[in-house]
Amino acid sequence: MQLFFIPQIDQEFIDLPAEEARHAVQVLRKRVGDELDIVDGKGGWYKGLITETSKRSCTVQLTQTRQETQRANYHLTMAVSPTKSNDRFEWFLEKATEIGVDTIIPLKCSRTERPRIRIDRYEKVLVSAMKQSLQAWLPELKEFTPFADVVAQFQEDQATYIGWCNEDVKSPLIDNYQAPTNVLILIGPEGDFTEEEVLLAQANGSQPITLGPTRLRTETAALVATQSIALLNQLL
Repeated sequence: MQLFFIPQIDQEFIDLPAEEARHAVQVLRKRVGDELDIVDGKGGWYKGLITETSKRSCTVQLTQTRQETQRANYHLTMAVSPTKSNDRFEWFLEKATEIGVDTIIPLKCSRTERPRIRIDRYEKVLVSAMKQSLQAWLPELKEFTPFADVVAQFQEDQATYIGWCNEDVKSPLIDNYQAPTNVLILIGPEGDFTEEEVLLAQANGSQPITLGPTRLRTETAALVATQSIALLNQLL
């Protein structure tokens, strides 16, 4: 199955976005009468027949619709410091989307080495991963957010954990998280969180946790946390 993404679907006849239209017509050689599978990133699945094409456009008439009520019975938010290597952070975005994540917050910490990020580029990575993994839910990508602002937005109905490489932290994520609770996990930069950041998170209800006996790269730690939450919920 090849999925196409249209973020806003509110009528019977719809035009594919320019990049999706080019892929359908010029790359896949789709023609009038061919059927397409479409998602809207909000749980909506659609089938449609191509009614008109040109080199830069593709019009589809919807024939079937189906709506998923939710992605899963829990909500996972990953707040992760972007890595100095952009490729490594994009790898995390791709794989976390494939596994299942609801919200991603690029986290600006004291030791974050990347001063700026391109949200538009990251959104394309998420869309591609959603389509590749045959999902109808697109993770919400937040703006580059200072650590203190994320901490200030902790919610009472959400378990919150902060991954910390301090040798005194011996409490594993998998021994503390109770599925299917909504959860926010904070993963720091290559230089780790500062002690002041961890203390601030703790003061607001976050629990320091470990993700295993070895020191993990930022993107690896974030992916391990994502997979751990997904697996614990699957075992229910």
